[in-house]
Amino acid sequence: MYKLDDAHLEAAQNIAAKHRRKKRCDECYDRGWIGITEQNLLVLCTRCVDMESALAEWKEYVSGHEDLKEHFSELFEEKPVEESGSEHAKPSLHEHTKSNPRSNQSFVPGQRRMGHSKKIG
Repeated sequence: MYKLDDAHLEAAQNIAAKHRRKKRCDECYDRGWIGITEQNLLVLCTRCVDMESALAEWKEYVSGHEDLKEHFSELFEEKPVEESGSEHAKPSLHEHTKSNPRSNQSFVPGQRRMGHSKKIG
C-alpha cells in the first residue's frame, strides 16, 4: 500500500490551511483538515475549505513531483462530460405507473362482515 511521505503531508496541510474560507470552524478546529487516512492523506474539512481551489493547487504540487504523479494519476485523467442541453426527455405518464398489477380485493360491497361487532339490546 502506498503511504504519502511526511514532507508531502506537510505541504498538503499548508494547502488546506491556505484555502480556508471561514475564520472559525468547530469541525476541523481551524486547521482546514479533519484527519489523516491510513495512506497518510489528508481528509479536508468540507465546511471551511474551498475544495476546488485546494484541489487545483494540489494538482500543481503533484505535477512538480515525479514520485507523486504515478500515485495521483487519476487527478489528471479527463473525464468525458455528457452534454445535456435542452433535450431533457420528460417521462411519459406510463413510466410512472407501477409495474405490478393491483391485487384482487376479496371484499364485495354489500357483503356482511362477521367480526367484532357489538350487540345492541
